[in-house]
Amino acid sequence: MTFHFDFKIVVAGPFAAGKTTMINAISDDDVVGTEAPTSGAEAAVKATTTVGMEYGTLRAAGEGFSAELSIYGVPGQERFKFMWDIVGTGMDGFFLLVDASRPETWSDSLAVGNYFRQTRSTPIVVGVNRAAGRPDLVDEIRTAVPLEGAHYLGFDVVDRDGVRGALVELLGLVLDSLPDEALEHHLVADAAAVGGPE
Repeated sequence: MTFHFDFKIVVAGPFAAGKTTMINAISDDDVVGTEAPTSGAEAAVKATTTVGMEYGTLRAAGEGFSAELSIYGVPGQERFKFMWDIVGTGMDGFFLLVDASRPETWSDSLAVGNYFRQTRSTPIVVGVNRAAGRPDLVDEIRTAVPLEGAHYLGFDVVDRDGVRGALVELLGLVLDSLPDEALEHHLVADAAAVGGPE
C-alpha cells in the first residue's frame, strides 16, 4: 500500500529573485498567480510583480509513499509583508530564494529569511539561484545570508530538474522533522484512491 501525504511549502525571497519563474518551472499543474505591472524603480528591473501569491503543485514518490507539495510563492517587497503572515500560516517547509548574481539584494534576502525564521520553526532550504555547479557562490551566500539550521543548494530556477531536486531536499527535511503523530495529520489517503504516483 502506498500512502499519500500533502505538505505546504512557502517560497519567499526579495523582489525579482526568481520565485515566479521557479514555481512555473516546477508545477505539475497550471500555476495560479497574481501578477501586476510594476512602476517606478521596480519597472527597470522587471515588468510585472506578484502582488498576492502564486500557487503550484509538485508530486513526488518514494518507497511506500507519495507526496504532493502545495507550493505558495509570496511577494518579495516589504509592503506586502502582510501576505507573508497570511500565506505562511500552517506551512510545513520554507524555501528562501536568493539570486547569486545580485549581491545588492542579499541583505533583503536575509531580512526575509529572518522574518520567517523568527515566526516559524519549519525546516528551511536556501536555494541559490544562478549558482548551479558553483559551490563557491553557495558558500558566499551561506556567509552573506546566515540562517541557523538552513540547507544551502545551488541551482537555476529555469532548470526543472534543479528546482525539483531542491524541493525534494526540503521534502526530506520536512519528513525527518515530523514525529509520527504529526505526520498522520498530513495523511490524505491511499495514493491509488487519489491518483497519486506509484
